[in-house]
Amino acid sequence: SCKPKSPTFYLRAVTASVNFDTGGDLNDFMHGWLNYQIEHHCWPDLSMLAYQKGQPELKQICEKYGVPYVQENVFVRLKKTLDIMKGKSQMRRYPDTFEREVDMMVWRDQAGRVVA
Repeated sequence: SCKPKSPTFYLRAVTASVNFDTGGDLNDFMHGWLNYQIEHHCWPDLSMLAYQKGQPELKQICEKYGVPYVQENVFVRLKKTLDIMKGKSQMRRYPDTFEREVDMMVWRDQAGRVVA
């Protein structure tokens, strides 16, 4: 696990999420603003209406640092999900190179022993 709001936390939030097509009030309304999963995982306390405003900045940051920001059509994502469920493909793995040891949390049991 990683510490909340650490660089690793945000990297995981972006790389483990995928947006559907975004933009435009009608499109976003029709998706129930669920098309902003990346923004939601980075900023869970933001209003769903603020995702439109934050998305361009987040995309720019990801592009600047080479962090994959995936956005695809809902039907493309549905097909990929079904392919994973059928065993035809696998989920993307979180790149180990993104992990920062300083961001990791150490879990201990009641006796103080490190728990895996």
